[in-house]
Amino acid sequence: MKKLLLSIATIALTFWSGAQVICAGVSPMPIQGNYAFTWADPAGGWGTPDFLIPGTFVQDTLMMTDDGSPGLNAQGNPISAEGCNPLINNLTGKIAVIYRNTCEFGAKALNAQNAGAVAVLIINREPGVVAMGAGASGANVTIPVVMIQDTDGALITAAMAGGPVVMLLGNKTGLFANDGGLTRGTTLVSKQGAVPALLAQNGSEFNFEVGTRVYNYGNQPQSNMTLTATVTDPAGATVYSNSVNTITLASGDSLDVYPGGASTLPQFSLATYAPGRYTLTYTLSLAGADDYAADNSLSSDFVIQDSMYSYAQLDVVSGMPNAGNYYRPGTNNQTYSTCAVINDPNASRLGVSGIHFSATTSAASMVELTGEEMALYLYKWEDAFTDLNDANLAFNTLTVVASGYYYYPSDLQGDVVFGEFSTPVVLTDNDRYLACVQTVNLNLYMGHESNTDYTWNANQYLQPMTPNESDGTYYAAGFGYELPSSLVVHVFDANNIGINESATIDGMAYPNPATDNVTISLDGEGVASLRVTDISGKEVANQSLNLINGKAAVSIENLESGVYIFNVVLENGKTAQFNVVKR
Repeated sequence: MKKLLLSIATIALTFWSGAQVICAGVSPMPIQGNYAFTWADPAGGWGTPDFLIPGTFVQDTLMMTDDGSPGLNAQGNPISAEGCNPLINNLTGKIAVIYRNTCEFGAKALNAQNAGAVAVLIINREPGVVAMGAGASGANVTIPVVMIQDTDGALITAAMAGGPVVMLLGNKTGLFANDGGLTRGTTLVSKQGAVPALLAQNGSEFNFEVGTRVYNYGNQPQSNMTLTATVTDPAGATVYSNSVNTITLASGDSLDVYPGGASTLPQFSLATYAPGRYTLTYTLSLAGADDYAADNSLSSDFVIQDSMYSYAQLDVVSGMPNAGNYYRPGTNNQTYSTCAVINDPNASRLGVSGIHFSATTSAASMVELTGEEMALYLYKWEDAFTDLNDANLAFNTLTVVASGYYYYPSDLQGDVVFGEFSTPVVLTDNDRYLACVQTVNLNLYMGHESNTDYTWNANQYLQPMTPNESDGTYYAAGFGYELPSSLVVHVFDANNIGINESATIDGMAYPNPATDNVTISLDGEGVASLRVTDISGKEVANQSLNLINGKAAVSIENLESGVYIFNVVLENGKTAQFNVVKR
C-alpha cells in the first residue's frame, strides 16, 4: 500500500505555506527580518487567535517576564524569566518574552496574559522550534503565543538590553498598501543540497528547473513587478540571471512562474561545474517601494563536492548538513528510520561507505545518547514504479546491500556523526537505493533541515527524496517535503575501492542486542576464526567457528554487558567486522 506522509511527534516544527504569517523584527535595524517560528494553534486546544485569518496580528514592544524566582537555569538564563509563577512585573500593552524550560507553555502564556501582555514570545532552550502543547491552561489563553529558536532569542534579548525592540507576530495580508512577497513552499530549488561531482560533470548530468510563486499581499493592485532569478558560483560570479517582467497582480492575487506555464524561467545548467558552493536567489521588486520587503528575496545553496550525497543544505562553516530541528513519529512503538533516496543514471561511478546523521533526545526525557545503537542500512529499492503518482509505489522489496552499526561514544546531542557500513558497496546505474538510519529508542529524534522546502520540487519531478519508516511502514514523503532529512550518504569514487575493502564481506549477528547467545551470519562456509574485542580494543574472546550455510552459534554469556566488536576471518582471507551488544 502506498504511504505518503507520516505524522510528527509534538516536538516537531510547524511551517506555514504562506509568508503572510510571520514572526518579524520591526526595530531596531539589527533585528529586522523574518524568524523561523511556531505558534499556538487554536486547533490544538489553545484559545489563541488564528493566524491563518488575514489581518490577525500583533505589533508591539517586547518586555522580559519576571516571576520573582531566584537563580539561573541550566541554559544560564534567569529562572524568573521562565514565567512559571504569577508575574511580579506589569506587562500591559507589551509582548511578553519568556524562556522555555520547566513548566507548560499554556501556564507561561496565561501568567503573561494575566499580567497584561498582548502576546507572548517564547525562546526555545535549544536550536530549532517545537510545536507547543496547550496543556491544562492553554484553552484560557486568548493572546497570540509564538516560539523562536535559542540563537534568534539571544539576538533579540541582546537588542532589548540596548533599548526598545518591536516585533510583528501574525498575518500581514492586507496590512500594507504595497507588499509583494515569495515563499519557500512555492519555490523550485536545486534537486539536492550536496551533489557529488562525479554526478555533475556537465549540464546534462546535473540541472534543475527554476520558478516560484509571486504574491501580492498588499491592499493595492500592483503592475510592473519583476522577478529575477540568479545563481552565483563558488567564485561569486553570476552564472545564471533571468527575469520575468511586467507582472501585474490584483490585491491578494498571485502568479506562478513555473515550467510549462504562461510565465517561465529557463532551466539552470552549466557546461562544467567547479567544486564549491552555488547560491540560487529569487528577488522580487515592485514598481515602487515595498512597504514590507523582508520576504522579497529567497536564497538556497547547493554544494558540488566529492563525498556527500544529501538533500539537506550544507552549513557554510562546518560543511556538514544543517540539522536545525529534530523529529520522530507521533505514533510509534518499535522502529523509526530516516532515509534518503539515491537514483542516478551514472550511479555506478559511486561507492557508498556510510552515513552522516544527527540525533537528539528531548530534555524532559533525561535520556543520554551515550552507548545508543543506530542501525545503518543501504537498500536496493526494487519495487517497480515511475513516480509518486504511480499506484505501484510501494516499499515491499527492499534488499539490503550494505549495513552497519554506530554506537554513540558519548552524549553527542545534535552533533553530526558518521556511521560506517561493514563493507562499502558500488552502486549501479538507474537503480533506486534507500539509505536509512534506524533507532528503536522511542525517546530519540532524528535531525531534519529547516531551510529547504522541496514541496514544489516534489510537484515538478514527482520523485521520492527523504522517506521515513515507522514500525515497519514506510512513508514516501516522510514528515513532509518542507522537512527533508539531514541524513548524508558518504560516497567515494568507485574506481578507488581498495584491496582491503574488496577483501571484506558483510556480516551480522542476531539477536542484537543479546543476552546469552548470538548467531553469526555471513557470506562464507567452513572454518573461520573469531576474535572479539571490547570498544577499548582489548581482546576478550578468541575461538574457531564452523560455518554451515553461512551461520554459526556463539555463546556470549561470559561477557560483561556492553558493546563488542566481532572480527571474523575466513580461510580464504576475507574478513567481516560487526558490533554486538551484550545486555
